Amino acid sequence: MGSWEKVQAAAATLGLAARDREARGLVAGRLVSVEISWTQRQAHVLVHGWLQPPLDLGLEMHRRDVALGFVNAVATGSDDLDSEFSIAADDPSRTGDLFTVALREHLVALHRASYDVRIHDGGCTLSEPYSFGMDEAWIVRAAHSAAQIVELLDGARAGLRAAASLAGHAEALRALAAARGLAFASAPLSVTGRIEGGPIEIGSERAARDRHRVIARASFETELGLGLAVRRERLLDGLVTMLGGQDIVVDDEAFDRRFLVRVDPRQTDRAPELLDPGARRALLALDDRAGPVAIDDRGVTVGPIASSIAPETMVWAIDTLDEVRARVQRNLLRGTGGGPYR
Repeated sequence: MGSWEKVQAAAATLGLAARDREARGLVAGRLVSVEISWTQRQAHVLVHGWLQPPLDLGLEMHRRDVALGFVNAVATGSDDLDSEFSIAADDPSRTGDLFTVALREHLVALHRASYDVRIHDGGCTLSEPYSFGMDEAWIVRAAHSAAQIVELLDGARAGLRAAASLAGHAEALRALAAARGLAFASAPLSVTGRIEGGPIEIGSERAARDRHRVIARASFETELGLGLAVRRERLLDGLVTMLGGQDIVVDDEAFDRRFLVRVDPRQTDRAPELLDPGARRALLALDDRAGPVAIDDRGVTVGPIASSIAPETMVWAIDTLDEVRARVQRNLLRGTGGGPYR
């Protein structure tokens, strides 16, 4: 039986969807995928466990080729892992807290069972270093092991503090979440739930080593169905507009100069009424103080928000984002008007 046939057989046992040389689906409630990688004409089966959302540690952990003479900055608390694996991350102390007793024991057991184990922000990868004994049963066991690693990583992240660049924002957002009954997490930094106008989601992601950015989104209760797209004007937008591209004006010089507004050509009379003076002022303020603003049929987004902004500005941005969302939703139900093309 060839490698792909073994993957297909294991996928059938696990209930994964197998197509395009990859099997993917849920194992024990966790996203797992199986693929074949070719190295020097040798097929290797890779079993991935995917952590959603990814961590923001810059974590890279893999078995060393040479075990002697190296000391990791990240200490896991396990002699086996610390001596046998290379472990790197942005903040060694913060990352070390990820390695709970349960996670360490599971990783050591897999290592001793000759799995090639790799851990990263997005989850894990398991493989058989020499492809000996790799059969359907091995793939099934590896898939369950990968799912367990992801579950342990997900549980361990709850004990991590926020990234240093977001520490001030974390405290402000933790207080906001507690006051308004929202869900808060610190790795990555996120706040989710509902505030007065509807669903809100604030999430951070690692942009580079020791650098993180935040994106906030307020979703509409239902899609607008207008083909609405509002965003900052770009360098070539003026040329595109001169050549006949759409950009609706709302008779607000500052707003029209800053933003490109497009809708379904059959709905051009709706854009000016959706973006009333209060909404336009709020959008300009968000764009000035927080980060690039955009609106589509599904909601209002601001970001990336630089980690350098003051924590109180972050809280203000969330309230202002909710105000824009509420105004657009309300204006959708009111009045008609018109707006010419530029």
